Amino acid sequence: MKIIKQRIKFTDKLAYMGTGILLVAPYLVAHSIGFILLVVGISLLTPQVYKAKQYNLVLLNCSSIIGYGLQALGVL
Repeated sequence: MKIIKQRIKFTDKLAYMGTGILLVAPYLVAHSIGFILLVVGISLLTPQVYKAKQYNLVLLNCSSIIGYGLQALGVL
């Protein structure tokens, strides 16, 4: 049996890290660290979405980053 090793692309690695962060973040939204984790997680997912040319999701991610960032800063 032949084992084929595939290299994971950098954008995919970022997306895996972002997904892991987004799995934890909703449980911490009661504190400001939850919103900071949401901003970081979505920011890490955005390059993969941009590479896939899904610009509607890029716009949605940018909107979410701004909203969660303002929430983390206490503006909203």
